[in-house]
Amino acid sequence: MSNKGWSVLFGVTMIACFVGFAISPLMNWWRPDGVSTHSKGVDDLFDIILGITAFFFVLTEAILVAFMWLYAGKGDISHPVSEKADFPGIMKPISNILQNQHRVEMAWTFVPAVILLYIAFAQVSTWANIKYEARRHLQEETKAGPATQIGVSARQFEWRMRYPSTERFKKWLEMEKDANKESLKKTKADYDSFGKIPQASDVHVVNELHVWKGYTVTVHLTTRDVIHSFNLPNFRVKQDALPGKMIPVWFTPTKANCKANADKTRWLYAVDPESGEKSKDLEYDIPCAELCGWGHYRMIGRVFVHKDQADFAAWLAVAEKASNQHTRD
Repeated sequence: MSNKGWSVLFGVTMIACFVGFAISPLMNWWRPDGVSTHSKGVDDLFDIILGITAFFFVLTEAILVAFMWLYAGKGDISHPVSEKADFPGIMKPISNILQNQHRVEMAWTFVPAVILLYIAFAQVSTWANIKYEARRHLQEETKAGPATQIGVSARQFEWRMRYPSTERFKKWLEMEKDANKESLKKTKADYDSFGKIPQASDVHVVNELHVWKGYTVTVHLTTRDVIHSFNLPNFRVKQDALPGKMIPVWFTPTKANCKANADKTRWLYAVDPESGEKSKDLEYDIPCAELCGWGHYRMIGRVFVHKDQADFAAWLAVAEKASNQHTRD
């Protein structure tokens, strides 16, 4: 293939990238809806980085295509001779500054350094809101009381969730109203120990993470075997589970996606609790994002976001009954 043929190929590739980008939202190839309070911050960073990389991709690809077309070899090819280039008028200001290779090298080192420095500063606040525990209590959207704790233990090839019993859950809810200092101190100690000290009365569920809309949930993430990655694409959360470590993860859901059936014995997934309509956009999955063995492909859970605390409490009572029945059997 001639050099001009290669230039056409690279040009078609660039156009194909643009077409793919343009149709991706229509084909459902784009990122899923963000349904947590910090989704916008993450999405803004994504857009900034995408814009910068897209600009330089187009710039370098266009120069590559143009040069391969304009300077395609013809007949006998002689060795190149260094000559002063004759740039178009629009390029004169740049060519006067970058008149030798040392200045060019300085430019392509300095410009990326400035861009990376900008990205580093732009992401600090968003990163802190997601990863620094001190920031969790400062989020304006958070209405979380001391009741939203869940233990998540990864293992090949499932997610095991641990919830407090209904009695323990009620004590946590009433903790802020408790006037008895001794009782409050005891309940607070119990609350603080949830992540590290499981109790026999805890409710265990496989592959189902239940939370409720508008309240921050703290997940105490561990693994029983190899490294796994706790990935919640809709909530813009991703955290590796490391052997021997318990890592806190938190997020605040902003959109409910489940509804109880008539007798409240089970909760329908990916259903709008207001309209009762099922929607694929309400499917909040928990895929493992770390290759963890032969069954990695099937290690996937679901996030059920209840419309309010009462609906979550109703589900917890049903789950506790089922868990106790399973233990007896």
